[in-house]
Amino acid sequence: MAYEILKNKLKAKPLRIIYIFYWFLLAYILAALVFWYIALNNQTKKIYAFGEQSISANDTQRAQKVKEIEAFRDRKTTQYAGEGVIFLLLIIAGAILIFRLIRKQLRLSQQQQNLMMAITHELKTPIAVTRLNLETMQIRKLGEEQKKQLISSTIQEANRLNTLCNNMLLTSQIDAGGYALTREKFDLGIVVNDCVEDFTNRFPSRNIEVDVEDENMITGDKLLLQLAINNLLDNALKYSGKDNVVLIKVFQNNKKIFLQVIDEGRGIDAGEKIKIFDKYFRGINTQAKGTGLGLYLTKEIVRQHRGSITVINNIPHGSVFEIQFKIPKS
Repeated sequence: MAYEILKNKLKAKPLRIIYIFYWFLLAYILAALVFWYIALNNQTKKIYAFGEQSISANDTQRAQKVKEIEAFRDRKTTQYAGEGVIFLLLIIAGAILIFRLIRKQLRLSQQQQNLMMAITHELKTPIAVTRLNLETMQIRKLGEEQKKQLISSTIQEANRLNTLCNNMLLTSQIDAGGYALTREKFDLGIVVNDCVEDFTNRFPSRNIEVDVEDENMITGDKLLLQLAINNLLDNALKYSGKDNVVLIKVFQNNKKIFLQVIDEGRGIDAGEKIKIFDKYFRGINTQAKGTGLGLYLTKEIVRQHRGSITVINNIPHGSVFEIQFKIPKS
């Protein structure tokens, strides 16, 4: 505990230095602006006083000349005030923009650090489990049932590792604009059934139900949509109890195809619903493993297929992730 507190303090210290320097620089710029306004205004007053003194008291046009000098002074004062206000507004607008960019960059840096820690953990776990299972089968004489259990566990960890790598690589490609989306017409229901069959084989003890209507033809990248469905199913199983049912539905309504993944887990807090599709975001109270890339990648895949994804509460408890696609024209 003491180590964690010390580590957090060391992380927070550079941030405090950056913010202190930022506010000091902003205060210096504003002070300089006020200083130059006062200096220019005093200079104008001195010019006015000098001009007034230079006019002879016996000059018949003294009153007119004084008025002209006063008008000059007033124009300069108004000019300095107007320019000062404009510069002040520009400085404030720039300061707000820079502050937001700095905060966003710092937050992104922190998220990337958290991601690397999560990835390190996510990579170590399946590798360690796979190694332990193989060493166990190599050293000990096991029965057929025990071998099947160890092989099944090893395959699950390999699939988990494969999903992690796919999410990371595909996220990088999509962010860099390097992924070429393929377009083919296929039945979404068949893809869903294939995904459910794969998860049923990987998690035979979990209860996954399917309700798929016939003929749900869409146009898109089958592999990408399969990955998106797998991410939703993986999340539903991850955040639900072992005895809870996970239901996936595909149906049509109002010239749209709907795909719903419904779980009976603890649900998602209202304040997190707008953040769960952000890159690297993971719930504050969640204890489940993950990198925060799955839902972000799913949203990007759906967006590239001109669809939409939303999450609502499942009554009485749980979540419903719903994807909508337009039915392609024949």
